[in-house]
Amino acid sequence: MVDPALPAPQPAPPPASSSMFTVGGIVLAIGGLYLGQDIFIPFALAILLSFALTPLVNWLRRLKLPRIAAVIIAVTLAFILIGGIAFVVGRQLVQLANNLPSYQTTITEKIRSLQASAPGGGVVDKVTTTIQDLSKEISGDDKPAEPPGPRSLGNVPAPQEPMAVRIEPPQAKPLEIIQTIVGPLLAPLATAGLVIIFVIFVLLEREDLRDRFIKLAGAGDLQKSTQALNDAAARVSRYLLMQMMVNFTYGIPIGIGLYLIGVPNAILWGLLAAVLRFVPYLGPFLAALFPIALAIAVDPGWSMLLWVIGLFVVAELISNNVIEPWLYGSSTGLSSLAIIMAAIFWTTLWGPVGLFLATPLTVCLVVIGRYVPQLEFLGVLLGSDPVLAPEERLYQRLLAGNLEEATEIAEDYVDEHSSREFYDHVAIPALRLAENDRQRSTTDTNYRRLVANTAICVVREVEDHIQEKAPSSDEAVNSGKDLSTAAPNKPILCIAGRTELDRAAAEMLAQVLEENGNGARVLPPISVTEGALAQLDLTGVEVVCLSYLHPQPQVFARYICRRLRRRAPHVKLIVCCWNAPPQGTHTEDMARQMSADAAILSLDVCVNQVDAWLAHKENASDANGRPLTATIDNEHERLAALHHLGLAGGRGHSFDEVTKRVAETFGAPIALVSLITDEQQVMPGAQSLSPNPNAGHPVPREESVCGHVMAADEVVVSEDVTKDPRFTDNPLVLEKGIRFYAGAPLRTSSGLALGSLCVIDMEPREFSDTDRVRLQQMADDLMFDLERGSEQPDTESDDIQMSGQRQKLDASS
Repeated sequence: MVDPALPAPQPAPPPASSSMFTVGGIVLAIGGLYLGQDIFIPFALAILLSFALTPLVNWLRRLKLPRIAAVIIAVTLAFILIGGIAFVVGRQLVQLANNLPSYQTTITEKIRSLQASAPGGGVVDKVTTTIQDLSKEISGDDKPAEPPGPRSLGNVPAPQEPMAVRIEPPQAKPLEIIQTIVGPLLAPLATAGLVIIFVIFVLLEREDLRDRFIKLAGAGDLQKSTQALNDAAARVSRYLLMQMMVNFTYGIPIGIGLYLIGVPNAILWGLLAAVLRFVPYLGPFLAALFPIALAIAVDPGWSMLLWVIGLFVVAELISNNVIEPWLYGSSTGLSSLAIIMAAIFWTTLWGPVGLFLATPLTVCLVVIGRYVPQLEFLGVLLGSDPVLAPEERLYQRLLAGNLEEATEIAEDYVDEHSSREFYDHVAIPALRLAENDRQRSTTDTNYRRLVANTAICVVREVEDHIQEKAPSSDEAVNSGKDLSTAAPNKPILCIAGRTELDRAAAEMLAQVLEENGNGARVLPPISVTEGALAQLDLTGVEVVCLSYLHPQPQVFARYICRRLRRRAPHVKLIVCCWNAPPQGTHTEDMARQMSADAAILSLDVCVNQVDAWLAHKENASDANGRPLTATIDNEHERLAALHHLGLAGGRGHSFDEVTKRVAETFGAPIALVSLITDEQQVMPGAQSLSPNPNAGHPVPREESVCGHVMAADEVVVSEDVTKDPRFTDNPLVLEKGIRFYAGAPLRTSSGLALGSLCVIDMEPREFSDTDRVRLQQMADDLMFDLERGSEQPDTESDDIQMSGQRQKLDASS
C-alpha cells in the first residue's frame, strides 16, 4: 500500500528524441499543407460543409429515404442556396458597375467643396501641389533645359530627333479571347467541383471515415480517440451553427437599414456583411468600408455617410454585446489571441480561403491537443480554458510574494462566491500545495515563511474587503442584522499545529468563524509546545481547533489533545486535517486515535460543527420543551442532605446488590446509582454484565447524564440517545457508546433529589410505562433504606422489600 504521506510519483519527462520527432512532424505537416493546398483546401471546405449538412441528412434519413438519396438532396439544396446567393450578388455587382459613372459628378463636387471650405486658403491644393513637385524632383522629370550647343559650321544640317516607333499587338483571335475570359474562372470552378465531390463522399461514408480515424489516431485507446472526435465534431458544429445565426442577425438588419437610408445595392452589402463576419475581427470593418465609400459617392451632402456609420456602429455593439454572448458565447474554446494568430497563420498558408477556415481548423487543433499528449502545447497556447486551477494561481502569487495579485484573486472570488468558499476551495488548497512542496524539498525553507506571511496578509485584506461591502448601520438596523462580526468573548481557540502554514490555515478558519458571529482567536505553533501547553489560557474557551497541513497529523495531535483533555475536560476538541487524503479516510477513527471530539477535512464542515456545538449550549430546551442543560434547584439543601446521609463523597455505602437486581429485573447490561455533588457526578455502585472499568469513577458535573433526571425530578427515558439532543454531544455518552438510558430520581422524604437510579444499554430499546413505575419504585425503596440511617443496606430486608414491590407491580399489571 502506498503511504499517503509520500508525494505522488511524478511522470518522467519525455525524451529529447520524442520532442524532436514532434517538432519534425509539425514542420512536415505545415509544408504538406502548403504544397498540397489545391487538394487540402477543397477537402477542408467539404468537411465543414458536411458538419453543416449532417443534421439535414439525418432528418431525411428519418423520413425513410435511402442514404444516397438523402445525401444528394441535401447537397443539391445546399448548392442551390449557394448558387442563388452568388447569382443575386452577381446581379448586384453588375448594377453597381453600370451606376458608377453617374457617381463621378458627385465625387468631383465633394472634392471641390472640401478644397474651398478648407481653412488657410486652399490647404488641400497646396499639399497636392507640394506632393506633385516632390515626385517630379525624385523622378527627374523636371530637369533644367540644357544650353544650346555650338552651331554647326557651314551648311551642315543639325541632327534630327529620332522618330518614335510604337509596336501594337496583333488583333486577338476568338479562342484567345475565350481563354482570357474563361481562364481565371477555371480554378474556382475546379475547386467547387472538388468540394461537391468531397462533400458527397464524406456524407456517404461518414461512419466508415469515423471508424478509420479512430483506428488511425486511437493507437489502442478507443475511449480517448472517440472522445476527441466527438468533442471536435460538437465544437465545430456548434461554432458553424452559432456563427451562421450571428451573421444572419447582423447582415439582415444591415441590409434593411442601408435600404431605408437609401444606399444603392443594399442587398449586396447586407450579404457581404453576413459573409465577411466569418473573418474574425477584420470582417466587420471590411463590410462597412464599401457602403461608406458608396454613401460618399451618392449623397451630395454628408447625412447619408453619418447614417451609414451610425448603423454599423449600433449593429456591431448589439451583435458583440447581446447576440454573440446569448447565442455564441465561448463555444469554440479559443482565446482572442489564438483567433488572431490562427487568422494570420492560415491566411499566410492558404490565402483568403484560409482566413475563412482559420477558426474551425484551429478548434480541431485545440481538441486534438487535449487528447494527444505530444500536442498538448496546442491546447495550452490556443485554448481559452485556464491552464492553472484557482488554487494553483493563488499559490504561484503567494510563492512570488505578489500580495497585490493574490489579493485581487481573493477579492474577485469572494465577490462571486463567499469568503468561506474561497478559503475552503482555493486558499487552503493553495497552502496544501505549499506543504506538499515542503515535504518534497528539504533544501529551501524560506519560501514557506513567504507563502504563510503573504497568505495571512491576504486574509487581512479579505477581511477589510468584506467589512467595506457590509451594509451601513442604518441598513443593518432596518434589516435586523447584527453589525458585529464577532462575539464579544472568544469561545473558540484556533491553534496552529506545527508550521507557519498551519497558522495561515488557522487564520483563515478564525476569519470565517468571526464573520459567522463566533469569536475566535489564533495562537502560533509555539503555544502548544511542551513547555507552553501547561500555561495555555483556556478561560472561557469552549472549542479548540487544531490546524494541520501535514498529511498524517495523528502523531502530533494525539499528545496535544490528551494534554488539553486533562486540563479542560469540558472543551470540545477539533483536529482540522487539511491535507488528509479524502479517499478512504474515516474521520471517526481518526478522532478516536487522536482523542479528539471530531476530525474535520474541510473548512465548511468545521464551521458547521462549531456552530452546532455553540448553538446546543445556547439553547435551553429542545423542540419538545425539554431542557438541554441540567439546572438543579435547591442546591444548598440538597448538598446538606448528602452530607447528612454520608453520601457527599460517594463512599461508605455499597449498592452492588441493588444495581445487580435492577440490571436483572430489566434485562439491561448496566445499572448504576449516581449521586450529584457540587462539582461532579459520583457512581458509588454499578452493575454490568461485562467488566466496567469506570465503575466508581467520578464524572465532571457538566458531563453528567443523571443531572437531567434531577432537574426534571421525574423518570427520564431516552430510547435512542443519538436522536435525543440532550445527550448527542455528551462526551460520556459518545465515548462509552451508550444508546439507551432510563433514570429515576433518588428523592428524600422531603422531596430533594440527590441522584438517580439508572438503566443503560448499548443498543436502543423500548421502555414501557410499567417499567417506568417499577424503576421509580426501586429508587424510592433505595432511598427509604438510606434514610433509615444504616451505612450499608440490609440485603435480606432489601430482598423482602423488592420482592413485595415486584408482587404488587405484577398484580397491578
